[in-house]
Amino acid sequence: MYKNKGASIFRIVKVSATYPRANLLETPLVLIQYIPSLNTMLIRWKQKPDDRSFQEAYWVALRYVGEIRLVTLFCTDLTTCGALGRGQEAWLNLEYYPEVHKTVKEDIYAAVVFSEDHFKAIVSNYLVSSDLQQQSFIHFNYFTQQEEALYWLGQLNRGRDLAVYTALS
Repeated sequence: MYKNKGASIFRIVKVSATYPRANLLETPLVLIQYIPSLNTMLIRWKQKPDDRSFQEAYWVALRYVGEIRLVTLFCTDLTTCGALGRGQEAWLNLEYYPEVHKTVKEDIYAAVVFSEDHFKAIVSNYLVSSDLQQQSFIHFNYFTQQEEALYWLGQLNRGRDLAVYTALS
């Protein structure tokens, strides 16, 4: 697992009036943020990453989930970088997602944001890999706008809050 040596890399920033965010990692390739009001982690790829940078970014995200705050709602924005490489998808399915499951120990919800063209290509050529089918604890939904994805995750979060409130009443 990726370990940060030295000072904390987490800091609170206000990015928009709608969703204040905590920056977990910002590089020329990726921006990873935690959105407290939605209890959601956002991973926005600014450009196509090499495999090492890709894996390090995801380990930073998992470290936050394991050590700082349990998060089960995720948004990955691929609109700028395009499709992930097959090797990156395989690494997520075979190595990373099993570690997420060990850490979180419950179902997670992931919104994936694509560009319009990428989304159309995926819909036209949709084929579920056998690796992806094994990740039954991850519930994916696909979008072409980040705000729509965050709205969906916000609705899931509100539903959980309501369920907890009802159970406590």
